[in-house]
Amino acid sequence: MKAGRKLLLAMMLGTSIMCGIPSHAKNLKSTKKDKLQKEVKLTEEQKLKFDFAFAEATKAILLGEIEKGISLYHSCLKLDPTSAVVRYELANIYLSKENYNSALELSRGAVAQQPRNLWYQIQLANIYQKKGMIDHACKVYEELIEMYPDRNDFFYLQAALYASVEKFEEAVEVYDRLEKKEGIQEGVSLEKERLFIQMGDKKSAYAEIQKLIKKFPYRADFYGMLADLYLADNEEEKAFKQYQEILKIDPDNGLVHFYLADFYRKKGETEKANESLAKAFAQEEIQADQKIQYLIAMLMAPDQPELSDDYLKSLLDTLVDIHPGHVRVHALYADFLRKRKDNEGAKYHLERVLEDDKSNYVVWEELLLIHNELLDFEGMLKVSSEALTYFPSQPLLYIFKGVAAAQKNDFKTAINAFENGMIYVGDNIRLKIQFRTYMGDAYYQKGDAEKAFKSYDEVLLYEPNNVIVLNNYSYYLSVRGEQLEKAKEMSSKCIELEAENPTYLDTHAWVLYRLGEYKEARTTMEKALQFGGDDSAVQVEHYGDILYRLGEGEKALEEWKKALELGEGSEYLAEKVKTGTIPEEKKDEE
Repeated sequence: MKAGRKLLLAMMLGTSIMCGIPSHAKNLKSTKKDKLQKEVKLTEEQKLKFDFAFAEATKAILLGEIEKGISLYHSCLKLDPTSAVVRYELANIYLSKENYNSALELSRGAVAQQPRNLWYQIQLANIYQKKGMIDHACKVYEELIEMYPDRNDFFYLQAALYASVEKFEEAVEVYDRLEKKEGIQEGVSLEKERLFIQMGDKKSAYAEIQKLIKKFPYRADFYGMLADLYLADNEEEKAFKQYQEILKIDPDNGLVHFYLADFYRKKGETEKANESLAKAFAQEEIQADQKIQYLIAMLMAPDQPELSDDYLKSLLDTLVDIHPGHVRVHALYADFLRKRKDNEGAKYHLERVLEDDKSNYVVWEELLLIHNELLDFEGMLKVSSEALTYFPSQPLLYIFKGVAAAQKNDFKTAINAFENGMIYVGDNIRLKIQFRTYMGDAYYQKGDAEKAFKSYDEVLLYEPNNVIVLNNYSYYLSVRGEQLEKAKEMSSKCIELEAENPTYLDTHAWVLYRLGEYKEARTTMEKALQFGGDDSAVQVEHYGDILYRLGEGEKALEEWKKALELGEGSEYLAEKVKTGTIPEEKKDEE
């Protein structure tokens, strides 16, 4: 676990330097092309033409008329071939066009005319860097260091250039000169430590951090850096000592407690590990996301000992206390509770997530699944309706809304939701089947059997063995006394697919009953009772009806009484018990 290393940011000089990190030049010699030209004395008329052309060129460049600007600058050079500023501006243009050769020639000319101009020298170094002429760039920065000894940023830039071509010793030598001039500095020592690591000189890398610790004994981050170096060399005990030093300075340092948790866990000292982790989680300065990331990584690691639910819950409680309202904290807690079947608790945390962030569709869907499992159809209808205002093209939200409305006997709203959702299903066959199934059920409950059966027929075109639709379709046909042979075919297929399902066996038995095949109905119904149907008032009542049609009135009465004790039988069950018969006038409505 990192104790926190500060990034060293070298000082930059402006846009021209930001293109790359140049260095400095020494003893620049003019080539024949760079030979200093005698100053040209312009007449008043020529000065006016020069100033006008220069101004117009600058204006053209600002307006994006690059070629026009270049032409005007060249006209300036015709008037005054010695103009360094024109060469500088032209070099910048060619540099932006990545025409480095032309830029270099012009920049050299500008420096030759005015060798002490800071910006001309920096431009030349930058062009050298772009062309990969690092040694030349470093010489430019060497010259700048001599001209401007108070500009420490030139040391950093020169060292960075040497390091960019893996001339690490030269880079270290530059930092040594800066350190000799300014004394021990954090930035210099950290850069030298980084270079020594790249050189494989770990001893010198340790020494640089130890120098910082000696100069800044109360800076906890330097002890952390030294600990990081020890950890990289698998010197865990030495790293541990550095973390102990940090705790003397900063007892509540959360990052250190993360490391100690790992350290103790590896040694098998679970109690100390858990104690350190709890301290880390309790620190406000450690971001919630970092704590979450650590916890998830620890839980997913295969070699980690299992943490108790109570301990995990205590960590999550701490997260909620320290980072109230944090979306990921509540989402993680909800996931934890969901896996432990605490749907009420999970629902609370998901609702907290949605208070601050309504843009995460997965959270809405998870919350709706919880409402469904809790049979909270009022809440399910409300949440799905709100979710649709944010995600109107998500088809599952229409299913949640339709199912919730249907459970509340609001079949008009349910059918409307299913029909609207079908627009977004596209070519997803599974969703089409799901929508048509629910739609068929809603239409039937609304009293529109024709549309219900049409929906079921469409489902069976896509999926002929859909047992839910086969069962519902065949049962509704039997209740209505319509297409009983078709109903028999479908219910037969159901029990072929799931021979021990008491609901499907009951449906098939009832179809046989409506066909007058009472013996076959009895055999099937007894199987239904054998596989769990004896807990269903409806199925026990059906068995009594079958027995009655077979002439076994006393046994039928016994079954009806059992059904009455179980509750939720048909509206005619009490009358059957009272009279010992099936009301003939109600026969077709069984």
